[in-house]
Amino acid sequence: MAPVTIANPQKSWNGSVMTFALTAKMGFLSNPISGTVEVTDTDVTVDADVGMLSKLFSAEKLRATVETRIRGLLT
Repeated sequence: MAPVTIANPQKSWNGSVMTFALTAKMGFLSNPISGTVEVTDTDVTVDADVGMLSKLFSAEKLRATVETRIRGLLT
């Protein structure tokens, strides 16, 4: 399996909400991803449009992967 690379990352903050966009590339496939991350004293909420990745992977698998990566960043 080819590694995933991130291209054109963009982010901006408005208070406690970060809006982001990027392109995930794997081999010849290119998939835009965009969304928001809201941070409070007790929670981090990610809302993302993952494009065609939702057709390739189940929502549960994508959710688990994102949760694991974010937990790793926060610990």
